[in-house]
Amino acid sequence: MRNTVLVIALIGLMANGCKSPISDSDPQEDDQAFSNLFGSPQAAGTVAPTDLDEASGLGNSRSNDLYLWSHNDSGGDPVLFLLTQQGADSGRFELEGAQNIDWEDFAIGPGPDDALTYLYAADIGDNNARRESLTIYRVPEPDLNVEDIPATSTLTNVEAIEFVYEDGARDAETLMVDPATKDLYIVTKRESSVILYALPYPQNLVEPDTARRVLVLPFTFATGGDISANGNEVLIKNYQNVYYWAKTGNETIAELLANEPNRLVYTAEPQGEGIGWKSDGSGYFTLSEIDNSDAAIIYSYNKN
Repeated sequence: MRNTVLVIALIGLMANGCKSPISDSDPQEDDQAFSNLFGSPQAAGTVAPTDLDEASGLGNSRSNDLYLWSHNDSGGDPVLFLLTQQGADSGRFELEGAQNIDWEDFAIGPGPDDALTYLYAADIGDNNARRESLTIYRVPEPDLNVEDIPATSTLTNVEAIEFVYEDGARDAETLMVDPATKDLYIVTKRESSVILYALPYPQNLVEPDTARRVLVLPFTFATGGDISANGNEVLIKNYQNVYYWAKTGNETIAELLANEPNRLVYTAEPQGEGIGWKSDGSGYFTLSEIDNSDAAIIYSYNKN
């Protein structure tokens, strides 16, 4: 499958006149020019919950876009935190039957029932590349318009998508869901040029699924990513940069990410890992961990 996807991606590139994929031996240089597609960061607010001290994933609610979802890194409870865009504590939602071995990212998008939106919590961290399998939890997003905010609730009907990589264990901190296909994409972290893997829909819920290697990306230490609600734009960040792709036609996500990305203006955050599109596609949010005595700040980046 890997070779097939790469061939398809290359055909798409030639048809669109785009640059070829950048190989493992040619990682993106930090001196790449910044794009002016997005503006400078604006502090939207400070994260109020003191127990959300290792924020890793981030997503803008689809049921009520005034709210953001986030979660803690490894070893915490299997809980999704609800925040306003200004960081106010708006609730905690525990995923029934889930574990937080090393939750590293969050995604929001479609799933089995087309009438629902789903929350995805990615237990995909594996610092030493030793875990036998990994799990992505999927659960319908609650209707925040009828919840008594701030809420404390347990989310039921949680599905566990257990998987392995086709070529051995990897550490990863990035999960994305394609709104068009419901395919899941994972980006690894520690390679000099990180690797994109795919879990095509429908994902196997009976036995461990296999994530297929798709292509390499021209940077290292990917810590988060998101696909826009319309499926046409992609963000992936590391600790120093945010990279951006936008479709010009009917490209698949694999074909799109085979193009050289734009490097966006970004102010590095302490252990900054969370990134998520605004639900209307007008920009995106970032979020970092609490750094010593400094509070975690939610930053907003808007399109120019």
